[in-house]
Amino acid sequence: MRLTETTLLQDLDRPEMAPLRKLFISRKYAKGVLAFEPKSGDQIFIVTRGRARVYLAYRDKEFTMAMLDCGDVYATHTRAFVQALDELEILIAGVPEVRRYLGSMPSFNSAMIHVLGDLLSHAISVIDTLAFKDVRNRLIEFLVYEARRMPRCVECKGCGGCSDGGMVSLGLNTEQMATIIGSSRQTVSSLLNALAKENAIQLKGRGVICIPDISVLEALTGQDQA
Repeated sequence: MRLTETTLLQDLDRPEMAPLRKLFISRKYAKGVLAFEPKSGDQIFIVTRGRARVYLAYRDKEFTMAMLDCGDVYATHTRAFVQALDELEILIAGVPEVRRYLGSMPSFNSAMIHVLGDLLSHAISVIDTLAFKDVRNRLIEFLVYEARRMPRCVECKGCGGCSDGGMVSLGLNTEQMATIIGSSRQTVSSLLNALAKENAIQLKGRGVICIPDISVLEALTGQDQA
């Protein structure tokens, strides 16, 4: 569920970007902290470490729009909340100040366009998934997506249970996944146990889910469940 494959950090590290880079200051947020509420000023930030969740909320319901990873960019003037899923570090600057440099830095403009295009594409995918797919398929698609973007385990230091080094470990707990796919913790827990019985995943405890073969898990999408 990563927002984009485009990273602005590489662009900011280039020598010609030094004036723009000076505008950004570093901030840190503890795991679980609400970093930004809706319309929190007119600022732009880039994730440098950790992950954040962008979501809309109405009464007791939440709608996850995106997961921000290292290199992803977002603006604070939207109607969305931003929550730190891990220990989060960002670079943040005021939009008016950044805007002054955009005309003279076309490569940064290009990267921004890619990011915004990826965000729109992802938002449409989220709406499609929530509107037309059941919880089981939403969960499987999320697990497959996360597994494909993460490196394979050379050795599983997270849980100590990987025997062949061919797995992917996802460090997300049941509550986090339930929030992301728009379901309840109890439902997601039951579905994870069912997928484990089908040998599609392995539950290692402490929020660690191991996926021995991504193609086996992916093959389960679209299957109707009684």
